[in-house]
Formats: sequence, C-alpha cells, structure tokens
Amino acid sequence: MYLRLVTFLFLFFATAQCDTLKQAYTFKEPKIYSSDLINGCSNRFEILQIPDGKTTYRINAEIIAKTFELNGCSIDVGKVRYVNFTKQTSLDLTKLKQQLTDVFISAYPRMNIEKIDIFPRGFIESIPENSEAVLDPDITDKNNGIFYVLDKSGVRRYFDFSLEASLNILHSNQKINRNQVLSSTNSTLKSLPFTQFRGKPLSTLPDQTQRFRRSLRENTPIVDRYLEPLPIVLKGSKVSVQVKNGLVIVEFIATATQEGALYDIITIEKSDKKRAKAKVIGENRVELQ
Repeated sequence: MYLRLVTFLFLFFATAQCDTLKQAYTFKEPKIYSSDLINGCSNRFEILQIPDGKTTYRINAEIIAKTFELNGCSIDVGKVRYVNFTKQTSLDLTKLKQQLTDVFISAYPRMNIEKIDIFPRGFIESIPENSEAVLDPDITDKNNGIFYVLDKSGVRRYFDFSLEASLNILHSNQKINRNQVLSSTNSTLKSLPFTQFRGKPLSTLPDQTQRFRRSLRENTPIVDRYLEPLPIVLKGSKVSVQVKNGLVIVEFIATATQEGALYDIITIEKSDKKRAKAKVIGENRVELQ
C-alpha cells in the first residue's frame, strides 16, 4: 500500500509541470527529442524520427502529447492540432526580424519585445539578400501571424512568426459608466503580455478628450473601440445659434436637446419653447437649418 502511494505521488508530481506545445519547430537532425520541444521535463527521450530526405514533416499534436504522457511528463497542446517540423537552413532572418520589430514598435512605441521567432513554411534554401517582408495591414493586431517574401523568381515564400512581448496598457481602476470621460483618475497603467486584443490597446491618454461608449468593469484593459470623441455640443447645454440671411448673420441663444459632434444635425429649443433643426459648426455653436 505504501509503495503504491509513493508511486502515485511520483507520477503526480512528475506530470505536474506542463509546458505548451508550439505549432512549428525547426530541426537540424532527423531524430527529435523531448528537450527539442520543451524544457519542463526532467528526463530526455525520443519523440519521433523525421523520414530520410524530408525537409518538412507534419504530425498530430495529440500523438506528441501521448508520447510525453507515457514518459511521465505532461504537455499542453492548447489550440495546436498539428505540429510542423522544418529543416533548418542557412537563411539569415535578422533583417526580417528587425522589420517586424520596427512595425510593432511603430504601432506600440512602449512595447517591450523580448523575442521574435520566424519559421519558414516549408524548406526555403535562400531568399534575396535585401528581401523585405510583405505584411498585412492588421499584422500588429496579435502576437503571431503570416507574411511572405518574394524570391529571385518572384515566387512568394511564406513565413510564420511569433512574438513574445509585453505592453503597458491603460486599465480601468474602477467601475466605468457609459459616457464617462476617460482620465487619469479612472485609469491606470499595467503591464500585460501582448497576445491579441479586439481593438488597439491604449498606453497613454489620447490628446483629444474621449469618453466611454460602454460600461466597463474594474481592471479592464482599455482599447480604442471602447471610446469615442466627446461631443462638442452636449444635451442640455446652451448654444449660440447662427441664422444667415444673405450677408446678414443673426445670433441668439438656445438649448440643445441632443448632443452632437461637428457637422451633426441636432434639435435645439428656442426661448419660446419652439424646436428647430441646427447643424453643429463648433463648440456650443450651431447653424439654423
């Protein structure tokens, strides 16, 4: 009984450490070992043998996970269904990594990039010396993606990349109500691993005053799609109304019954309680329509 308990505890703690399997790896030698994939296993064992002459090889992620399990080590496959192995080449990817770095830093000036990995999709022996990556406009929306490089023949050679980085992002430091103005009193900077956000995360307060277009819970990362410019005319505010009649301009004061941004058509209420339509032409200034 005691021996069974010891054996159970050993297996439990042996499988406690759990690293995440990646979707792509490169190899020099055809024999792949556990240490080539993760560092969390105390023992080293063979995972698979790449067939002779193969420069690329694909295998079901569950098969790899089962091999680790049989050797007393746990590995998390996450959303990876298949793992791709590509033979290493003498490609110098320094310039491509620098290009990706520049693009991400341009989008997020305060980003701290720790590592960029680039994996060819298939065996690529060479690319032109001054090759530049062709990137999608939304390449900086998440920490992994695809780009291509044109080879000497004009053929597209595709690469996968992954980015390990952190970013200081504004978070709500209290419950936020809709239409509340974003300020330093209701937000604070926190560092987060950069993964994927639905919208561009903010690292600084915008130059133009913004308000929240939705309610937020405390400690929520703030992205641009949660915000909108503060209207230059607010509901209930007094506005200066211009009436043009040829070269003559007459002005009077009214009350805005709607909020509006520049050039919006809103309703105003005159001193006699009659309502009319007016176009927003400036801060608390409208033109009668």
